[in-house]
Amino acid sequence: MAEEKKERKIVKVESEGKKTEDGKTIKEAKPVGNAGGLRCGAIICWLVAICFEVLGFLLYFDKIRLPLPTLAGIIGVLVLDLIFVIIGSQLWKKANRIDPASKKNPVKFFLWNNMGVIVCIIAFLPYIILIFTDKQNKLDKKTKAIAVVVGIIALLIGGLCSYDWNPISSEEKAAAEAAITGEVYWTQFGKVYHTSADCSHLNNSDTLYEGDVDQAIADNKTRLCKTCAKRDNIEAEGIKLEDGEADE
Repeated sequence: MAEEKKERKIVKVESEGKKTEDGKTIKEAKPVGNAGGLRCGAIICWLVAICFEVLGFLLYFDKIRLPLPTLAGIIGVLVLDLIFVIIGSQLWKKANRIDPASKKNPVKFFLWNNMGVIVCIIAFLPYIILIFTDKQNKLDKKTKAIAVVVGIIALLIGGLCSYDWNPISSEEKAAAEAAITGEVYWTQFGKVYHTSADCSHLNNSDTLYEGDVDQAIADNKTRLCKTCAKRDNIEAEGIKLEDGEADE
């Protein structure tokens, strides 16, 4: 005979959120935020990144000088360029979770979900091409090779960090919000949200986050757990479900 499933009770715990009888802590999700403000922040970061790219050009052509060797100055500028590209991309992706683009406009959907990668290319590729094709021998071969390699590495890191690996459309978000009106649960590093804290895929998680679908998607949990969807008979067209095997 199958073991009877223990009913879980959620008990309030002062400032630490709720706690179930089996020891799991359930924290209230953070407010969603403002997409417009996040996009403005992203654009500002990207403009700063482009300024560092221009500074790299000026250093290369000896238009300005820093109290550092030329290569060290260029690498430093590239690192700062990369930092602002990545910060801007994270802000932009966060905004896309709050206010995603529609698939009905494929051009905008592509641009909105790849804007960080596009800016990353603009921020590094011209610099790499400039040094690689330099015929004036501004730098010796070894220094030039190092500068190009660092630029390529920065481009790759920036591109990987800026790419949206889990995009969602406004149609998918609207479908999920319409089909699921109650609270959902997810883990800090998980990829999906669940309609029940008792989902078997959450058994190994000590801390759960609780909120509505909008908050889950804003926290980058854009897909619904297949097990929860099957259990609750959620079959609304357009909802983004997890791929492959179930996870947290």
